[in-house]
Amino acid sequence: MNYEIKSIQPASVFANALRIFLIVGFVVAILSFFVLPNPNIHIVLWWQKILATLLFTVVYALVVSVVLALIAWLYNFWGASFSGVKIHLEQGE
Repeated sequence: MNYEIKSIQPASVFANALRIFLIVGFVVAILSFFVLPNPNIHIVLWWQKILATLLFTVVYALVVSVVLALIAWLYNFWGASFSGVKIHLEQGE
């Protein structure tokens, strides 16, 4: 069976990416500010590290989610004029 992806909903990409990258951003922020701190970043107080972690998590998730939604929108824009991603599926035994 051959299928072709012609459209991707940017809103669904944004919503799912936001959920995923809130977790990824939080893990990266914990590693960056608490476990393996960058010596060039001079955050010494614990409340500053917590605020930096929260800010990084939110900004990281929003930026990545917007970029992925933009990519989905661009795919739809060019997918209307050109062929979409083609997938060949076979039934397993």
